Amino acid sequence: MLRNFRNYEECSLQFHPKLNVIIGDNAQGKTNLLEAISYLSLGSSFRGQPNDKIKRWDSDFFFLRANYQNQLGPHSLSVGFQKRERIWKKDEQPCSRLSEIVGQLHTVVFSPEDLKLVQSGPDKRRAFLDREMVQLLRGYHIYLNNYKRALVQRNNLLKQMPPDLLFSSAGDEQLAIWEEQLAINGAEIVRRRSFTLQALNEICQQLHSELTGGRERLRLAYSCAWAEAAGLPAAKLADLLRQSYVQGRREDKQRRLTLLGPHRDDFAIYINEVDGRTFGSQGQQRTAALALKLSELELVHKLSGYYPLLLLDDVFSELDSSRRQALLSLMLNKAQIFITCTEIASDLRGLNPADYQLFKVQAGSIK
Repeated sequence: MLRNFRNYEECSLQFHPKLNVIIGDNAQGKTNLLEAISYLSLGSSFRGQPNDKIKRWDSDFFFLRANYQNQLGPHSLSVGFQKRERIWKKDEQPCSRLSEIVGQLHTVVFSPEDLKLVQSGPDKRRAFLDREMVQLLRGYHIYLNNYKRALVQRNNLLKQMPPDLLFSSAGDEQLAIWEEQLAINGAEIVRRRSFTLQALNEICQQLHSELTGGRERLRLAYSCAWAEAAGLPAAKLADLLRQSYVQGRREDKQRRLTLLGPHRDDFAIYINEVDGRTFGSQGQQRTAALALKLSELELVHKLSGYYPLLLLDDVFSELDSSRRQALLSLMLNKAQIFITCTEIASDLRGLNPADYQLFKVQAGSIK
């Protein structure tokens, strides 16, 4: 159920367990529907919009609710937002912490921007990794949020302190307060990112081989100053981070910016042992991106025993026929899939009508 969410006044839908095709012209509300599903999974908009921007323009609240079923039986999730406050409920019971919600209704979102994942900057690849880890690894979002808050505070000090204080021992003492938080939380982030990338690499190599008929090889590598130390206990890794922040203070003060830390992490994508970002063709980059997104689903299944929802936002129009067919053949009988498109691709017309449901969207109304 959606109420006062984006351009939807009120809507209730029953989805097909395999494939749901959501068709309509641009700016009618197709992506908004996927955003609502994902919001209940992530606790935020995958478009990066604040809560007061995603409620219907003429309303002062929005409400979302989903009934779903997993291995343990039927469940429900709901959220209401009004006057800058959110009320979450799981199985009709109020939840005081977001950690009780995140990952309960697991989703993987695939948009046209994700097809540029290989050629994009490091921030896009970090976001790809963190979005999945928030849902998959309990407590990860706490370390991530704590790190981000400490980073903002340290950067604010670097920007706002007058030079005589900044380059004094008193300035060092103030910076050290936030460096402690960066080190403790950063160590946990590095360890979990390393684990996740190793798991993704193994799955991604196999999927990429299937997508290319064994003609190409894909490899992921963690690009981080502490990558080789990621297997150390958290306390020892935190010590390394503390030392790095102390050693980097002078340059940080000169630049008035925190230059080192997990907020600068990246991962390299090698195709046939060549850097795919620099030397891969557009087709190779898109195939690698598709393998990465599909690896998300397989990683969830490997660690939890179930497949998440796969939300494909206008991706079919960006993929050629062979990649569309590969995607459907790999996932149709595994995950529940939601596809938005402006017109039905020939690949969908050839499916068994019993395997999918078609929804028509027009101006926030669905039938």
